[in-house]
Amino acid sequence: MWNQNWEVYIMDTKYIFLIYNPVSGNKSFCENLDYFFETFQNKGYEIHIYRTSCEEDFSKALQSRDMKIYDALIVAGGDGSINFVLNCLIELNIDIPLGVIPAGTMNDICYNMGMSLDIVEAIDSLSLMHMEKVDIGLTNDKYFLNTCGAGLFMEVSQNTDRQLKNVMGRAAYLLTGIKELPKFKKWRIRITTDEKVIEDEFYFFIVMNGKGAGGFHKLAPEASMNDGLFDLIAVKACPLNELPIIFAKVLTGTHTTNKNVLHLKSENISIENMEDTFDLLTDMDGEEGPQMPLKMSVIPSRIKMILPPKQ
Repeated sequence: MWNQNWEVYIMDTKYIFLIYNPVSGNKSFCENLDYFFETFQNKGYEIHIYRTSCEEDFSKALQSRDMKIYDALIVAGGDGSINFVLNCLIELNIDIPLGVIPAGTMNDICYNMGMSLDIVEAIDSLSLMHMEKVDIGLTNDKYFLNTCGAGLFMEVSQNTDRQLKNVMGRAAYLLTGIKELPKFKKWRIRITTDEKVIEDEFYFFIVMNGKGAGGFHKLAPEASMNDGLFDLIAVKACPLNELPIIFAKVLTGTHTTNKNVLHLKSENISIENMEDTFDLLTDMDGEEGPQMPLKMSVIPSRIKMILPPKQ
């Protein structure tokens, strides 16, 4: 009889696997760890936890246990941590709902999915366990949830000191950007989509799955993470004194009609560097991306995410 009751208990138990990065952002998730436990335990979940110290820990955490027992995987970290987990899930062929707690500096992925950037509110939303399938992008042999791009602003993201980001937040990117301005240069690239081929000089480009990146929440105002399409935004080479006008429009999401801004939608996008003298540093979800050339494709409804219920 006891054994039967034990077996029923095991079958009825719901499990959550939580992975968190203690050095992400301003470390505020650690202050809310007990609230996370309280919230999910009150809903009948048993929580297993893994504290990361480096990116390799994500793969180790997922490989060291039977992920089939879990109802969801929840990651507390920044965009880079989420990107690394996404790639691990696909490479290890793990099919499990993914939830995200905004514990990084920018948290663009959370914002684009409609998550509150307040950690307590995000935990409350995740506990409702409302799930939807979203698109992801494939660039060469790596996957991304939000962005892949190159140019000055991508380099600023990668060159910003991690400790400075933790202390100053978004202002750290601005300070780094000021230092990078003397390096501002244009380059010739070839963009190939399902519909057209464009070769021109640009300052930067970014291929979007979501609407915002780098704190610019309306960078691709028409983008959706479940429409099966990328949005490409690229700023053409133009007089430098016109750039402030473009970026002022970026803040309001009215830049896509500017004559110096290229905006395309496509399921497949290839980008080649036509310069012989230097390589372009690419960025993917806030981390170093693959080498050029880039061959990008949308994979529709590839991953199940825990998202806020639609009002």
